[in-house]
Amino acid sequence: MSGQSLWERDPGEVRNSINERIMAISADTAPVESVVDLEVALSTPIRIYRPTDEQTLPAILFIHGGAWVAGNLDTHDNLARLLCSETGSIVVSVCYLNAREGKFPLPLEQCYEALQWAMQNLNPPSLIVVGDSAGGNLAAALCLMTRDRGGPAIDAQVLINPATDLSYGIEQKNDPFDSFRWQTKQYLTDPKDGENRYVSPLRAEDLRGLPEALIVLAEYDLLREMGQKFADRLSAAGVPTTVFCQKGVDHLAGHGARASEQAKESLDYVIHWVNQRGDEN
Repeated sequence: MSGQSLWERDPGEVRNSINERIMAISADTAPVESVVDLEVALSTPIRIYRPTDEQTLPAILFIHGGAWVAGNLDTHDNLARLLCSETGSIVVSVCYLNAREGKFPLPLEQCYEALQWAMQNLNPPSLIVVGDSAGGNLAAALCLMTRDRGGPAIDAQVLINPATDLSYGIEQKNDPFDSFRWQTKQYLTDPKDGENRYVSPLRAEDLRGLPEALIVLAEYDLLREMGQKFADRLSAAGVPTTVFCQKGVDHLAGHGARASEQAKESLDYVIHWVNQRGDEN
């Protein structure tokens, strides 16, 4: 398998490989008060982390990464626990269906259902959506979707190394974006959907009225440029936007998922930003 191109491999095998690599990363596990697994509409598993037994707390809807084809509640358990422990928020982690079984728009609709569940059942005073990599794509798209549908209201969005533009096609071109195109091919049924604002938030005509944003980038990440462009467009649309770029690192997806030392600088900034925003409100 090691000599095969990504384009020659079975998506299921790629999924297992990604998940195994993530789980093999060593990192500490933050303590939380309780963890409960549930299933909401569209057969969507969610995992709810509470920092204390207090009922009324701010909430974070967390959407995991994994190139759309991988990632689950377990691969990103460390990151969800860290967010819960360090922000004092209830964290609802969403396990959307991986591609290629989970094709657009199903994973996004699953995230929307989880958002509705969180609002209706937790009644949080505020809710922030956090997503990393492919999850950052879904988080940004979810903010657009909720704006267009008239709610539920999202107070802020945190996008970690987000993929904001999937309009580069789905065919192999033997260039640095090939792995990204392969991932996109698994997620989309129709390549024309790459221009859809709920697939490529950077391509949305109107970004006004979206939640305040923190966009976290990595200096050597292939997705850095599109993340910065999205931040620039949000700012131009009047959306309060903060950008943080961790120097000297590449795409942090796996290390972010495990909340490892390599991703600590970025995750510490996320936690600081969320807590500072909570203090101001």
